[in-house]
Amino acid sequence: MYFLKLFFASLFFNTLVFGDGKFYTLSMCLTKDHDGASYFLNRYLDEPEADIFIVKLEDGRYLTTYGSFNSREKAAEFMAKLPERLKQHKPFIKEFDYNLAHAKDTQKYIFHKENFNYSISVCSSKEYKNAIGCVKEYIPNQKSEVYIIKDDDGLYKTLYGAFQTHQEAQKFIKTLAEVTKSQGPFVKKLPYSLKDKRNYSERILKRESNQKKAIDVNQFVKFEKIVISVDSKTHKMSLQGILDGKAVELKEYKVSTAKRDMPKPLGEGGITSISLHPHWYPTQETIEHFKKTKNINLPSVVPYGHPHNYMGEAKINLTHEVDGKNVFRIHGTVNESTIGRSESGGCIRMKNAEVAELATLLQNYSDKKSMKNIKVILN
Repeated sequence: MYFLKLFFASLFFNTLVFGDGKFYTLSMCLTKDHDGASYFLNRYLDEPEADIFIVKLEDGRYLTTYGSFNSREKAAEFMAKLPERLKQHKPFIKEFDYNLAHAKDTQKYIFHKENFNYSISVCSSKEYKNAIGCVKEYIPNQKSEVYIIKDDDGLYKTLYGAFQTHQEAQKFIKTLAEVTKSQGPFVKKLPYSLKDKRNYSERILKRESNQKKAIDVNQFVKFEKIVISVDSKTHKMSLQGILDGKAVELKEYKVSTAKRDMPKPLGEGGITSISLHPHWYPTQETIEHFKKTKNINLPSVVPYGHPHNYMGEAKINLTHEVDGKNVFRIHGTVNESTIGRSESGGCIRMKNAEVAELATLLQNYSDKKSMKNIKVILN
């Protein structure tokens, strides 16, 4: 009798400590292919707290399991602590007669922190078209890929860039254009990698400029004169250099010009000053117009970087006048989606990167030659 008691006590102790010889895990997902199992891991298992196994079953399907336990009780305890995003998949305890880590048809998934699941959230929209519109309006001179996702809240999110770490994403925020910063962008952590095409509705590739190669500053100053011509019908601006009496086409820009019902400056003129990163000094008439039509209270001086600084990255003051008013400029914009249309109050609007390029060239030219050698023709 004593030996029987000792035997059962030993059996109970071994079961308690070493388990019952079975292998217990949590069944999480059953897919037709291995890619589907990997997709589940990327989307729902951000930073696993236990081993993950992908098991190829006899019917050819793939089972994703989570955890490795020597008793059903320990598996149940682990399952109870799962986050809600995993519980919604209704996991259950699955028993095996062998340890999955040693089975030839099983892959132990090693979690690599190389998923690009950090991004910059710029806009949140109820409709897909508005998410796309956000890219055009608030992400000028796109420096990285943009992703449109439909989030768990049912809204479409416009995400800018894909990063491996929070630090990389935070560093990228500091380089954003002011118009992008006006939207209050923030680092968003996703439960999946944006590098997997199944995780986004659309990916918008980094825009490549179709313009000619950047103009060499040293070559630019060799021209005897510079001519800037603007056609308000086609919304195009051409930049020419005059050398030995011959015009050389240097670059063409798409611009916005005056609204059709607005008096616009016309004819030949020049420039009076050039400013990079300019303040804006709206007229009293403009301040009253903003208050009346947009319910915006403009200050008398709108600093560079302010969301309502309509000068953008640079302004080039012109000599042209309309009805005795000399308030016309070539400048940037807070809304690049208006470029190519009749949108302004008389000024010539350009994309911010392009007006900055032009202003830098003209500033350097006027320093080496003279501002009087720059002609501006408005048609």
